[in-house]
Amino acid sequence: MTATTPTTAAGRRQNNCETSPPPPFTANDIILLAQNISATLPPSLSSSNLLPLLHSPSPSLLFSLLSLFSRSPPSSSLLTPVLRSFLRLFFSRNLPRDLDSSCLFHLISPLLSKLNHSDLSSILDILSSHLSDINDADKAQALDLLPHLLNLANPYGELIDAFLEKLLSVSWSKALLVKMCSLIRECPAISRVRVSEFLRKIFDGLRDADIQDLPWLVFQLLLLACKGINSVSRKQLIADLLKFFGEPMKAPASVVRQVEGTVLMHVNFSIKQDPSLGSEVIAVVRSDLGTFNHFAAAVLLSVARIRRFNESSIGALKSVAVGSHQDCKFARDCKWLPDCTKEELLQYAKCVEKALVRTVNESSSGREHVVPSILQFGFTLLESVDVKKCEGSDTPDGLMSCEELGIHMLKTLFEAHEMARNQVMEQCKFRILSLKHPKSSPIINLLGHLVKGYPYPMLEYVARLKELLDYFTFMHEKTAILVIDAIIPLIKFSKDLRDYIILVVRKAMFRREDDVRTAAASTIIGLIIAENISKKNGLNSLQESSSQASCSQQAGLICGMEGSLFQELNGLLRRCLTQQVSVKEIVYKGLTKLVMLDPSFFWHVFDFLWPHFLQFYNQDAEYPLRLDACYLIVKGKSSQIEPLDHLLSCVSWVVLLQQHGKSDHQTEFSLPCFGFTLSQDNEASIISSGELFRNAISKIRKTFSKWIFEGSGSHVFLGEKSGIYGWLLLGILEVLINISAIELEKAANQDAASLEKEIMWLVDSYYYVEKETGLNKQGSGIRKGTSRTYVQSKADCELKDSPQTSQLKIFPVRGSFLATSSIHEILILAVNSYNSSSFTKQTTSLNHSQPSLCKTLDQCLKLISFALKICFHHLKSFISIDWGSNGDPYKAIVYGDLKQLALPIMQLIWLLKSGAKKENNTNKKESKGKINLENKGNELHQALLCLNELFRISSLKANLTELIEVLDSLDASELNLENTVEAHDDMEHKQAVMIDDPYVMRLHLFLDKRVKPLFSGLIALSLFQEAVVVSELFLIIWRALPFEQRKLHGTWMMNICKNTKIMNPKSAQNLLTLALHLMPSTSDLISAQEITSELLRVMGSEEKDPIDLSRSYPFVNNSTKDAISATLIQLIESSLVDLDWSVSKLKAASNFKHDFDLSTRDHQFSGRLPGVILEDAVHSRSEALVYVLSFFAEMNLKDSQAEQFLRLTAKFYKLLARMTKLRIAPKGCKQLLPGQKFQKLAEAVCRKLTSKLYNFVALVQKNQQENVRSRGILNKIKKENKCIPDLIFQIEDYERYLIQLSKLTKVNLLRNAKRSTVRDFKILEVKKTSAEEEIEHELGSISSDSSVDDSGNESEGSDEDNDAEKAASPDPMGEDGAVEDSESDKDVDVPIRNKRTKMSRVVHDSEDDT
Repeated sequence: MTATTPTTAAGRRQNNCETSPPPPFTANDIILLAQNISATLPPSLSSSNLLPLLHSPSPSLLFSLLSLFSRSPPSSSLLTPVLRSFLRLFFSRNLPRDLDSSCLFHLISPLLSKLNHSDLSSILDILSSHLSDINDADKAQALDLLPHLLNLANPYGELIDAFLEKLLSVSWSKALLVKMCSLIRECPAISRVRVSEFLRKIFDGLRDADIQDLPWLVFQLLLLACKGINSVSRKQLIADLLKFFGEPMKAPASVVRQVEGTVLMHVNFSIKQDPSLGSEVIAVVRSDLGTFNHFAAAVLLSVARIRRFNESSIGALKSVAVGSHQDCKFARDCKWLPDCTKEELLQYAKCVEKALVRTVNESSSGREHVVPSILQFGFTLLESVDVKKCEGSDTPDGLMSCEELGIHMLKTLFEAHEMARNQVMEQCKFRILSLKHPKSSPIINLLGHLVKGYPYPMLEYVARLKELLDYFTFMHEKTAILVIDAIIPLIKFSKDLRDYIILVVRKAMFRREDDVRTAAASTIIGLIIAENISKKNGLNSLQESSSQASCSQQAGLICGMEGSLFQELNGLLRRCLTQQVSVKEIVYKGLTKLVMLDPSFFWHVFDFLWPHFLQFYNQDAEYPLRLDACYLIVKGKSSQIEPLDHLLSCVSWVVLLQQHGKSDHQTEFSLPCFGFTLSQDNEASIISSGELFRNAISKIRKTFSKWIFEGSGSHVFLGEKSGIYGWLLLGILEVLINISAIELEKAANQDAASLEKEIMWLVDSYYYVEKETGLNKQGSGIRKGTSRTYVQSKADCELKDSPQTSQLKIFPVRGSFLATSSIHEILILAVNSYNSSSFTKQTTSLNHSQPSLCKTLDQCLKLISFALKICFHHLKSFISIDWGSNGDPYKAIVYGDLKQLALPIMQLIWLLKSGAKKENNTNKKESKGKINLENKGNELHQALLCLNELFRISSLKANLTELIEVLDSLDASELNLENTVEAHDDMEHKQAVMIDDPYVMRLHLFLDKRVKPLFSGLIALSLFQEAVVVSELFLIIWRALPFEQRKLHGTWMMNICKNTKIMNPKSAQNLLTLALHLMPSTSDLISAQEITSELLRVMGSEEKDPIDLSRSYPFVNNSTKDAISATLIQLIESSLVDLDWSVSKLKAASNFKHDFDLSTRDHQFSGRLPGVILEDAVHSRSEALVYVLSFFAEMNLKDSQAEQFLRLTAKFYKLLARMTKLRIAPKGCKQLLPGQKFQKLAEAVCRKLTSKLYNFVALVQKNQQENVRSRGILNKIKKENKCIPDLIFQIEDYERYLIQLSKLTKVNLLRNAKRSTVRDFKILEVKKTSAEEEIEHELGSISSDSSVDDSGNESEGSDEDNDAEKAASPDPMGEDGAVEDSESDKDVDVPIRNKRTKMSRVVHDSEDDT
């Protein structure tokens, strides 16, 4: 058939149209017509002719019809049956395989606009009925029509809803999932209305999708986020995306990392295209705690590579990492928080730590673009460390600190990425030089870890270290020392670095700055000790390690083992002996460490020190020491040039170790000499120098005390130099006592007696020097009456009314010169001396032999006081010294095992306590006996402080159990213990015994058997200051208990408060603080309420007169009321801090819940909402706090306390307003009813607190009027004029939110609120006297300033009231009309700035309200 055949047939039909109707179109006619490119759809083609052909259409016919329709758009009656037939044929898979179905859908899309409402419905029904049949990409092509169909059906919402419901109800295949991800952003009906439900459906399907399809699917979702969906849906999409990749995937780890890397690139690209998406990502991570995981961390690190988001992304990571640690610590220390909240925060902190560590570990798997961000974030973490706050604070279990986390991240980066090493070293150098000393310490610690962990890679960056050392003389002294200590382990691998350090030190020794020379001296000693440690470790291990290095590194590995740095640096060391005192002290201590490390090195030290020692020692004189040579007088002022006590300490230790080294056995620190043997001449010289020093020490021991009492030493105590000489003499006496005590430890019985007499003689000399120089009044370092005592430095001692004050400031801080073993021997000697004095018997016969008794007892007390004073300084110095590694020989020999001090200290405590008890019971009134009793009280205080420090050290070392075992070895009979568990504490004791953990049970038993009886006994003896020290010991052990076990001891302490009368304000304050701290969270504020009610009776109110003493709590009396009120106000303030933190967490949980509401539109929850448990705890805590505040509102407080109370109450109402605002659902969310605890809180605030506060404010203003004549009242009025308006504003703001919530929930929360007359008052004029005119002028400026501030608050409040009226429900509240009454207050409400009156006016109640 030719092309003209159709034309001919058409002509015939046209010619015969007048005689007969045209024949119907056949399928072949339509196919032939479509083959003609210029042919269009004939007008005569009707739906009646076309429908028979579509009962069983062929693919060719449908294709021809669609081609003709595209040339001339048909009517809806023609188009609809064709589309139906095509879709049925398409889903039945009857189309030819070689037919391009995408072309057909391309032809159909423009024709859809011709469909009417009924036709749209039928087409959508066909698509919805075959949704479950879409199981491959070909069938999914039918959904390409969906965007056009939904746009056409937009006026008909019911069609769209029906189709979308069907689409969401069916199970999505992988093909349907992929197709919907690409189409959802093209369907406005979905993206604007139902996008949240579709996103949830998509993410449900992503879990079953092929992992290789995930990057493309995520890219489509990112395009949807960039297209402009609403903010809530965008946040939901981002949050779901982050959570999805944070879950484990069923695929090999390498494949998962590749997929995540591709997704990261997609996210980075999308944010570059749409910067608002980056802001949303950062906001989601900050607000939603559940979204943070390793993938979220990687996303933020990737986003940080974009310049505009660098600071915000790193800041978000820092806030998450640091905030999780801080929240965990805060929750752990807050006893009233629910356990589930604490556990949740701990697990979140662990998840954050694991996520960051995993992100860094996976940074080498195709994610190298985030390496710079990891580097920046690691150093940001290190810079965020607060060194001062971290000292003494522990990290929650199983968590790394921020410093440890940052160091771990950068160490991993240094190990895995060679390209990052250079930048790590550059950043270390830059930040060490640019940051101040405390801030640079974590960076130096990182450098030390890199040197120790990766010595061979670090050899490549020796040049960087040299550049850092070039600034040695410009660094802070401690920074320079820490940098050298970090680098020194590398010198055994690099001789070049060692020589450069020596060169730097040589230059530094010639600088003028004292700190630079001190750092240089420390560096010299460190180099020498490091070399000797390398020799101690042996050459074999060093050579073995050097064989593992490359050939290019071997030349610098074995460096300088042939010679000795001590000999090489001998000239520098001698120059150090000409420098200031601090440099000499470093050298002396370093030489002592060197000999302790290797006792065979003593002959070098002897030869080095002897010429210098002769400057201050005259061996031919009767009294060999030359103290005058230790000082230099310039312009009438004396300055110390030689620390002779440190020099003698160094020499004494060298002599003792030399004697030990000459024994047949070698110590653990002695090593054979390498490469040489000792000749006879050398041996003779060694013996000669050793004998010289031994003879010198022996002569000094024999003559020093005699010189002090009888020789020219007594003249040094005259004049202005007495105090300066006194410090030096005390140090020398400590050195001599240390020598005698060490010999006493190993002496036989015959020699022990003479050594004990020598020690007693030296102790008498010690006290004589203190007395003559006046140092015993301020130099003990242990001051009775304070619970927090510290070692006082000699440089900081203030001698009031003394001419030596300025001269004493030249002395540096030092600890004790005695070793732990020496202190132990002296303590044992003190215990034995006290027991042998038969103090009990002598007390009974005090009148018969009083002179001899006082002499013996004074010697015992002097020995005890000296031992305890030196022990306290010794323990404090142990805490303050940074020891570095555990192998420090100085620590091992000088400090040793500190636990051996526990037994004699505990024995002294109970002996002194027993003596004080018997002295307290005697009726003798001799003045000498009173002095002895007072002295024993001082020694008891010192002994308790020593025990506290010992427990504090043991808690830091995690060996608290061993210390308690040592103390438990004392029998109860030795301590005169009777019934250690009191009757009221018997139940708690039984609970402690039933504990399974032996460690916890041992702590409980020690508290019950040792600490509690000691505390109770001191309270019974009215030794309250000593009891305060014991309370600190109690807290040290109490904090070691698990949190759930701490509540067992609170009732015991509160019972002591109920049965003890204390008149000392500070003691009562400490006792109450401890009792409230020990009480469990369920009882602390209840006990505070009881104490506050008794305090109200003692302080009095406007209606009741005060009483002198409380019967329920005798420690609450007229003498202690101010201290107790201050303690309770401090408790309120700390509770408000806890509540403020908790409300911020509630806000975060509320934001999450509201976002969930908006995204799911599901308002019914099967379980408890997020944060409900914490919310109930906050409301309960707040309600208990209301009752405490209500008692304060009735008291007659002093001006300062009233001001502080007003400020705290205003802060509390501000928190209440925030709590109430969180209960109000935002727009689009369902309003939930307030809980029962919230309603109880609102009722308690309205009934118990608000009305009393208005009365309190009126009373304060009334007192201002009465005291207006006093000029001193001006400052108080100025402060209160700011506190009172702020309080009134916060109260009204809280009630405004209560009104809004009441209208929204139909629950009357203000039914117990009462109108206050203070809120509606009249200002009555009072006649002014002439004396008040000038005062009123000054007060005018005060009122004007406050009015300006309050006017802003008023305007703000009015705006919020307007918003509240718009948001509130118009329905009435009920028959009682309480809310309506509150609302009617707005009509008569006086602005805040008008509620204040001038001081010349009096506030009276309004007669209109009466």
